[in-house]
Amino acid sequence: MFSQFAKRYPSLSEILHLLFPMILTMTLELSISIVDTMMLGHYDSLHLAAVGLASSLWSPVACFMIGVTFGLTPLITRHLHGRQRKLVNLYMSQAFGLSLILGAIGAILSVTLLPMAAQMMASEAETQRVTAQYLYLFSPTFMALALMTSYKNLFEAAGKPRIPLLVATLSLILNIIFNYLLIYGNFGFPEMGASGAAIASAASVWLSLLVFVFYDLRVNGDTLFSRIDWYYVRNPGILFGVGLPAGFAFSFEIGLFSSLTWLISAFGDLALGAGQIVMSYSTILFTPLMAMSAVTAIVVAKAMATDGIEAVQQKVRIILALGLGYVSICFIVTQGLHDRIPFLFSSNEVVAAMAAGILLISSTYQFPDMVQTVFTGALRGFRDTRSSMIAMAVSLFGLSIPLGYWLAHLSPWSDTLNVRGLYVGLGVGLTILAMILLARYRMTLKKFRNKKLPHPEEVA
Repeated sequence: MFSQFAKRYPSLSEILHLLFPMILTMTLELSISIVDTMMLGHYDSLHLAAVGLASSLWSPVACFMIGVTFGLTPLITRHLHGRQRKLVNLYMSQAFGLSLILGAIGAILSVTLLPMAAQMMASEAETQRVTAQYLYLFSPTFMALALMTSYKNLFEAAGKPRIPLLVATLSLILNIIFNYLLIYGNFGFPEMGASGAAIASAASVWLSLLVFVFYDLRVNGDTLFSRIDWYYVRNPGILFGVGLPAGFAFSFEIGLFSSLTWLISAFGDLALGAGQIVMSYSTILFTPLMAMSAVTAIVVAKAMATDGIEAVQQKVRIILALGLGYVSICFIVTQGLHDRIPFLFSSNEVVAAMAAGILLISSTYQFPDMVQTVFTGALRGFRDTRSSMIAMAVSLFGLSIPLGYWLAHLSPWSDTLNVRGLYVGLGVGLTILAMILLARYRMTLKKFRNKKLPHPEEVA
């Protein structure tokens, strides 16, 4: 039955083959922070606020590193499906070198500047202390996170999305077990609260990386990353050139939510907890959209290397249709259950009530968020990562933050909107961003009409 479906709808079959495992993989990966939020929400409200604040500080740094590795997708996809398979080792060697460098920088920031920023934003001394302790313990994770994402991108570009799915499942299981032991102090382990969550997250990420390496070298019959080329470890210029704008674009988007957390801190630590609930729930809903973006990058790069622009348009239309159906369901569910969803994350009624009001607004901007995410992936498939970076910087930081601040603090409706004004500004910025990226995508289609993706000057 599936073979008949695949023959009748080959493009849809190809997309779904990649999409479903990648959605599950990203859901499981991001569920690590969700598990931390849910367990800490039922442990202590200040510890929940501290982890929310810590996440808002380290997430932009980590997402920049992860975003840089996104440059692997169009490069590796082209060579795995082309005639230059051996170049995959060179690109992965560059990813290895960048992970070492960026991971060290992230660790240094996590033990120096980020705790100082937390002291300025949190009003409670206990929240400041717990946030700093979390950042100290989480600092060794940056390097492993970048390397693990590189392996994930490698297997997905190779058309093997089930391997990252299995690794992500193992990582989530380990995180739940470690959290249960270390947050609450069960089975004789020390009760560590947020610090235990940091150790649990770090341990699960490092173990997941080791599983990737072991599988590819010892189990995988078709080893993808067989050797490290130390010359390209020291000279990661090609990957960095493609991945740098993608890293900034991804960190801009995540940094926007982090900026919202910082602005929410002006409304008190309970508001920080509410913001963390909204971010965690929004992350769950956004995960399939991230998978759609990654799939779009893969199928666009592959189509441009083999079929041409007509195949690109067809596959992007299919992904947009799938995305529209998905966000429509999310909108209906969130609007109907907005007052109940927060209690999944926290038992504090004040925090839950604040989060419920924000969810009514956040559910409306999922539609433009879907559009901008898909077209970001499409442009990445064309190796155009710079346009997304500029568009996100202008629309999100140039518009969303100033407008949200004005609505929440200075506008005639500030007393009514309160913290919700920040999220109204976010919705407006995402809508503008979607329009810009759509226009850029159409320009790119005209540029590559009747052409295959040109070969850049790359390693020989």
